[in-house]
Amino acid sequence: MSDRPEVLFAHAYLLAQDTHPIGSMHPLPPLIPAEAASWVEQETGARVELWDSTFRLDVRSFDVVVSRLRPRITWLFTHPTTRDSAMRMVGLARNAGAVVVAGGPDAQLRPNPYLRAGADAVVGDEGEDATSELVRALRSAHWRASPELLGRIPGLQYLDDHGTVRQGAGKSRLVDIARMPRPLRGGDQTRIHLERWAALGLPRTLAVRSGRGCPANCGFCTRAVFGHPYRRRAPQDVVDELEDLTRDFDVGRFRFADELFLFDSHWLREFAAEIRKRDLQIQFEGTAHPATLDRDVLGPLAEAGLVRLELHAASGSDQLLKTLDWSYRPADVYAAAAAIREAGLGLGLQVFVGLAGESRADLDASMEMVRIVRPDGVEVTRVDPGSPALFRKDWQRMVEGPYAQRGRSEPRLPSTALDSAVAWMRSVGSREGDAVADRARGLLARAGRPLLRAWVRLAPGTKGGGTPDSLG
Repeated sequence: MSDRPEVLFAHAYLLAQDTHPIGSMHPLPPLIPAEAASWVEQETGARVELWDSTFRLDVRSFDVVVSRLRPRITWLFTHPTTRDSAMRMVGLARNAGAVVVAGGPDAQLRPNPYLRAGADAVVGDEGEDATSELVRALRSAHWRASPELLGRIPGLQYLDDHGTVRQGAGKSRLVDIARMPRPLRGGDQTRIHLERWAALGLPRTLAVRSGRGCPANCGFCTRAVFGHPYRRRAPQDVVDELEDLTRDFDVGRFRFADELFLFDSHWLREFAAEIRKRDLQIQFEGTAHPATLDRDVLGPLAEAGLVRLELHAASGSDQLLKTLDWSYRPADVYAAAAAIREAGLGLGLQVFVGLAGESRADLDASMEMVRIVRPDGVEVTRVDPGSPALFRKDWQRMVEGPYAQRGRSEPRLPSTALDSAVAWMRSVGSREGDAVADRARGLLARAGRPLLRAWVRLAPGTKGGGTPDSLG
C-alpha cells in the first residue's frame, strides 16, 4: 500500500506574521483541522496527515511538504487574518495535483475567491461529515472532482461548468460529540510545538475542547460559527483526555478553546471533582461570560488547577451594548472581574472596537473600563467593516452579524483613532507598554488628535491617568 496520504489537513496561521503582542494572549493553532482529521480517519479509514504552520516563516515550507507528500486531497482551514497565506496555499496544493477543499469561517462566508483561486470545494458547517462523504466519493471516482460529484454531497459549495457557485444537495449532518475522537496530535510535532512556547518564556500550552456550540444568546450574533446546538462532552471524558496528554507530553497548561468554558455549574463541579479525585496536577484556562459567571464555582475550579479566565467584555459603553442587544452590561463585567480577582485567578479581557454605531464617547468608555479593571492582558479586536480581526472566531459573528450592513452605512470613527485605542489596550499587562507609549508620543506630535492625546495620558508608564471626562 502506498504511503501517499489521502488527505492532508493544514491551516495557514503563521505566528511570525501575527502582529498581536504575545504578552496579552497565547496564540495557538486552530483545533478544527486536527479534529476534522481525526474524524475522517475514524469514519473512512483514510490515511491522513496534519501539517502545522504556526512556527513556519512563510508558506514556502508548505510548498515543500505538499510537493513531497502529494496528497490526494488537501483540506485547508481558512480565516480572514490568514487569507493571503491561505490563497497562496490553495494554489500550491492545486499545482501539486491535489483536490483542494477549503474550510473555516473565511471560505464559508466568502467561497467565491477561494473557488476561483483553485479550491475545488468549500466545506460549510462543522465540516467533518461533508469531508468524510467527499473522501468516499472521490475514492470511487479515482480522485476526480467533477461538478456532478460535488453536487451530490451535502454541505459543499463548488463552481459549476459555467463558473457559478452552487450548493451540494441536501443538508449536512452535525457529528455526534459522544463519538468524536480526540484531535489528531503527532507526537514529534506536538513536542516541538510545546518546546517552542517554552523557548518564548511561556507555558507549554495545548488547546483542548470540552464542547461545541455556544450556550449564550446574544442578539448581535449570526451564530454562524458556534450557533449549532450546544453539546458538551462528559466531564470524565474530558479529564481522561487531560490525563492522557499529561502523561504523553510535558504540558504546562491547557487552554480550553470552547466559545464559553465557564458555563453550567453542575458540569464544572463534576469536572473539578474528577480532577481532584485523580490527583491530577495540571493548570488550565478558559473563557467566561459576565452574565453567566457563577462565583461559587471559581473556588473548586481554582483548586482543580484553573489559573486564568478570559472575560468577554465587548465594550465599556452601556448604551452601545444595549443598542446591539448584548446579553450583559459593563456593570456585569466589573462585577465578574472583581470575582475572578478575588478567587486569585489571572484575568484577561476580550474587547471590541469599531462596533456598529460606536461613538467617541463609547470608545472612551471602553478605554476607561480597561484602565479600571487593569487585566493581565487584553485581546482587543477591530471589527469595523473591512478591517481584519484577530485570529479568533469573533470575526465572523461580528463583521457578518445582523447589524453589519447598518455599520457600513453609519459614520464611524477614524481608523487612526481605532488603531491608537487598540495599541494602548494591547499594551496593558504586557511588557511592551512603555515602548507603545513612546511610539504614541511620536504619533501625537504628528497628528495632534484629541483622542491620541488622551490615549497617551492613559498609557502605562505615563503621567495623568486621564478618564473619559478628560478626553476633551
